[in-house]
Amino acid sequence: MRIVFDTNVLARAHPLAQGPARRGLLLVTAGPDILIISQYLLQELERILTYPRLLRSSGLTPLDISDFLDHLARVATLVRPAPVPENLLIDRADEPVLGTALAGNAEVICTRDAHFFTEEVQRFSTARSIQILTDLELLPLLHR
Repeated sequence: MRIVFDTNVLARAHPLAQGPARRGLLLVTAGPDILIISQYLLQELERILTYPRLLRSSGLTPLDISDFLDHLARVATLVRPAPVPENLLIDRADEPVLGTALAGNAEVICTRDAHFFTEEVQRFSTARSIQILTDLELLPLLHR
């Protein structure tokens, strides 16, 4: 499977995490699945992980964050997000996530963002053979 992890899931999948997002990311990057990512998602993830509140709660150091981002860039297929129809997503900041999935021919977007679960986005994604799943919904598909 070709999978895009939204930054809200990737932020929960950092190296010191132990929840379902981390388990899912480890399973995907162990193969045979393909992680699809864009430079936009890497930059957004870095921004999120360096929030002071998240730094305190995660226990991550700046070096941990840098290593995590470098690891993702190495193990993933990097694409440039494709254009997304205007006004499809409620939050325009979500467009690069869907655009990354489109550009990378992803079959799954793993997200916890409610904006992706609207009827209109679901219909658009389904028409392009993209499933929108949470990390908990994705896990059973990855256990082989």
